[in-house]
Amino acid sequence: MLFVFTKQESGQGLVEYALILVLVSVVVIGILTMLGPQIGNVFSKIIEPSYCGNCICGTNICN
Repeated sequence: MLFVFTKQESGQGLVEYALILVLVSVVVIGILTMLGPQIGNVFSKIIEPSYCGNCICGTNICN
């Protein structure tokens, strides 16, 4: 008995790219979930003015 297999891989590449995209998305979401609070704290410290005594450091604004 002779079987002739033809290549029908037209959608295979697209499926592989979709699986890679899903895997990368899951990894990025996992990393952001774990590091999200720390990243938020860093940005809030950058935006939040620091106080030195009665004045805001680096400015002429005093309480």
